[in-house]
Amino acid sequence: MPDFDAGSIVPSTRDLLQVISTRRKSMALVGLVGSGAPAPAPAPADDAARLHELNISALAFAEAGPAMQGAARATKTVPSLCLSKVGDRDGALAARFHGADGVCIDALLPLDEWDRLAKGARTMRMLPLALAESPEGAAAAAKVGARAVLVRGATAEAVIESVASLPKTLTVVAEVPSADADALRRLVGHVDAAIVPPAVHTSAQFPALVAEVDP
Repeated sequence: MPDFDAGSIVPSTRDLLQVISTRRKSMALVGLVGSGAPAPAPAPADDAARLHELNISALAFAEAGPAMQGAARATKTVPSLCLSKVGDRDGALAARFHGADGVCIDALLPLDEWDRLAKGARTMRMLPLALAESPEGAAAAAKVGARAVLVRGATAEAVIESVASLPKTLTVVAEVPSADADALRRLVGHVDAAIVPPAVHTSAQFPALVAEVDP
């Protein structure tokens, strides 16, 4: 049984797709909260409020839970993306209960299963993103009917290679877990948005990066 009250869930009112779709003319920045933050790590809600002040486009969280819920409630306008794979209806419900406005679904799932999970997410007005962790996954994302894809790669170059053939109409979010500011800059023009690790968004140079890639 889920460890949350499904009856208390309300649909999302924050439009994640709108803030991350840039047609690759700029690059929206999505700040990762909670995971890998330099010590002493700030409270997720405080981190979310700080990123909001820096004009971050959206927030990302490694998984659904109290940290995401607290941070999602810290701002009224910044949408939140849950990065863990949603594998069933309860996973989608848990993500929404904890404040997610977007969830990731494995792009390599059979089409009918992907579509079922995506429709479940949409009933809660969340954005279902196809999760691609390989070039094959990226290619599959273009075929499942997703409006957005999260491409996860070890390097910026690996992500760029994976997304090269994707249609411009598909909103592409890049996640390079070890990315520094230079790696993020290399993604500009190739993707619509990128996940920003805490080591980058807590640095003194981050406001300048925001102004540079997402003016």
